[in-house]
Amino acid sequence: MADRITEACPFCGWDAIIRQLSLGREGKDVECVICGRFEITPNALAGLTSKPGDTELLPYLICHIRQANERGEVFNVASHTWREFATAHKNTPFSKKTAKLLDILAARSRFIPGARIPVDSKVDWPLVDAGSQVELDYLLEFLLKEDYINKKYEPLVQLNPKAWERFEKLGTGQGTPGKCFVAMSFHKSLNDAYDSGIFLAVKSDCQMEPVRVDRVEHNEKICDRIIAEIRMCQFMVADFTGQRPAVFFEAGFALGLGRPVIWSCRNDEFEKLKDSFDTRQYNHIAWNNSEELRKKLADRIKATFPGAA
Repeated sequence: MADRITEACPFCGWDAIIRQLSLGREGKDVECVICGRFEITPNALAGLTSKPGDTELLPYLICHIRQANERGEVFNVASHTWREFATAHKNTPFSKKTAKLLDILAARSRFIPGARIPVDSKVDWPLVDAGSQVELDYLLEFLLKEDYINKKYEPLVQLNPKAWERFEKLGTGQGTPGKCFVAMSFHKSLNDAYDSGIFLAVKSDCQMEPVRVDRVEHNEKICDRIIAEIRMCQFMVADFTGQRPAVFFEAGFALGLGRPVIWSCRNDEFEKLKDSFDTRQYNHIAWNNSEELRKKLADRIKATFPGAA
């Protein structure tokens, strides 16, 4: 990339590091402390507020970008797709926002009761599908009032026993209602399968909350964060495209906990499944592209959970 410059972020106005994309690609690479890192073309930038309601959607586009960054991805803002992603975050119910916030605080505590947890509403609001710093402050005050957190060490917070009891019940029960753990290969060739397929099926079409975290393996053991997330999910979507061993492990662990698993694999890799671990006894969703995956997955979720949107 070309030399970086510092100028106002096109979304939030904060100082951002901006670079021209290299290798003949038109557009900019933007890195902002609030919005995260994203790529944007001139056409997409020019069309950001071309339709009624776009200004109201922009904060939720920031939510999508930041949460993609949390998964280790740099989101490319395409003018014809960003509105659907933003709308999915805008429609997150209040109860799921508070659950998301509690999950983030628990993860930052490394699941250690008594830990003092950093949270900065100026920067963290996009992580919980809030529309602003003000909304995240409101969510924190709600958790304080309901005795889930305390602010003895402000600006740090602590999770109270009520929060830990909640996690314990979810981990040994049926999980957080509507929370979906996504197990899949993180290869960049599958980014569209997740963003335009799995993510939109779960969040936009079914009003549920997809969770996908980076895999960090140590001595062939899956990391504690992933185990904790699977314990707290209501169900799992496991896509076996790429034949990743961790996906087989995660699906087996979810089954052992009694969590429903929705199985999928790209059509051209079905034959490879029996070479690694034969899962043909389960009814896999076969898909060829993200659009087909989205429709089939949404239908399967709604058939499995009649209360899904």
